[in-house]
Amino acid sequence: MSWIISMGVAVVVCVAVFAVGRALRAEGRAEAGAAASTAAVVLAALWIGGHTVLASFHQVQAGYVGVVYEFGSIVGQLPEGFQITAPWRSVRQANTQVQRHTFERLDSFSEETQDVFITATLNYEVSPDAIQDLYRNVGPDYFDKLVVTRVNQIFKDETVKYAAVQIAPNREEIRQQTRERLTAELQPFSIRVVDLLIDEINFNPEFKRAIEQKQIATQDALREEQRVRQAEFEAQQVVERARGTAQANRLLSQSLTPQVIQYQAIERLSDKVQIALIPSGQGVILDPATLLGQQQPPEQP
Repeated sequence: MSWIISMGVAVVVCVAVFAVGRALRAEGRAEAGAAASTAAVVLAALWIGGHTVLASFHQVQAGYVGVVYEFGSIVGQLPEGFQITAPWRSVRQANTQVQRHTFERLDSFSEETQDVFITATLNYEVSPDAIQDLYRNVGPDYFDKLVVTRVNQIFKDETVKYAAVQIAPNREEIRQQTRERLTAELQPFSIRVVDLLIDEINFNPEFKRAIEQKQIATQDALREEQRVRQAEFEAQQVVERARGTAQANRLLSQSLTPQVIQYQAIERLSDKVQIALIPSGQGVILDPATLLGQQQPPEQP
């Protein structure tokens, strides 16, 4: 369209200059008239020819497809590289590479209608063979029309299945379900979902504080439970030691005889002891004959 307008302006200007040249020749100023006529021809050649060349040659970048427009309608597409079209046609480049888009704080809800804010990254690409149909049926702003609304809605549909405290543990499940649904819905438009990633899941500050306080309370309860278990273990150890001591005392008591007691008492006396004085009224555990003799240690029963 711009080439046609430019050509119209060029024709009008060149005809006007040529008319001025004829007028000058009619007035007898042949030299000036010839110069004006020559200028009109040169101007027409440069203007029309130059603009025609510029409008006819196009360079389509690698990873792009040239969508060809003619009077506002899409009439075809061109591959990457140097291309030539009719001068009245225009070419708009469409990206067919893998593209990346980040969705900041998508508004969603949990099962109990708690606000959930999701930041996600989408990698996608458009089939080069279908780009002109996508532009024709949807428009160059296909991403805003088809992708943005679907991503937001699908995340809402998935997060509402879970309670707020269960959303983070089920993060991968939410991502997979959202990706599968998005892939199925965009496939008819030749838009391929390469990958969908959840970068962050967030909640309202009040809810986050409540979760933190609950976690602190849970940790305190676990520590208290651990202390109780430790105290119970130590008490059990004391009981077991007491049982062991009692059992040892019972065995010792059963093994003691008067002869054993006398022998152990003698073993503790000095070799120089000749006389042992026993206080009156006290039980005698040593036989005087034993002190004077060389009695061997009795056998324990």
